[in-house]
Amino acid sequence: MATDIPAAVPILAALIGAAGALLGIAISFGRDWYGQKLKDGQQRTFVALRIAAELDDFAIRCTLAAGDHGQPEVQQCGQEEYVPEYPSPDFQLDYSSYDWRLLPKDLLMRILELPHLTKRAHVYLSEVIEYGTDPPYHQEYFNERSLQFGRLGLKAAQVARDLRLKVGAPPEMAQLDPDDAYDVCSHLQDIVYDVLKTRRANAESADA
Repeated sequence: MATDIPAAVPILAALIGAAGALLGIAISFGRDWYGQKLKDGQQRTFVALRIAAELDDFAIRCTLAAGDHGQPEVQQCGQEEYVPEYPSPDFQLDYSSYDWRLLPKDLLMRILELPHLTKRAHVYLSEVIEYGTDPPYHQEYFNERSLQFGRLGLKAAQVARDLRLKVGAPPEMAQLDPDDAYDVCSHLQDIVYDVLKTRRANAESADA
């Protein structure tokens, strides 16, 4: 005599089969999600460290320009004029090289503003040198140049530091000489401070 199968058994079997299929899909999705998250984290670290290196390089070039007081050069007319010893740095980003979406919005904004601020500094300095009235030393121009690129260098160095900290890396790049105590930010801060101090002293003398 054949055993009767309760009507609920096929339904239960179907439910178990569906649950198993859903569990398999969930496990596969979770594995893919975790793999993508891991890959994004690795890519984020690479992008952050690579851009931080570019920012540090820009900060160094800003330091050279900010500390530059000019050197004498004989012009075609035979007169001696002071000209920059180091070029005014530029900062350009290769937007096609990185997946910028991996970076936090606040840091991304601070990075993207640097090319614009650098261009503004170049435009402003071109007006200073064009309308300056203190040849041959062009002290006003070199002071303003020190201030502009001193501040830009500080901005770049700080963003580089914050990028490294964001991905868990040391905040500063290693020194070639472990006993080297030179600090770019401290140097730039001293340059900016000296320019502002001189400017205040000149203003007080003019008012006296």
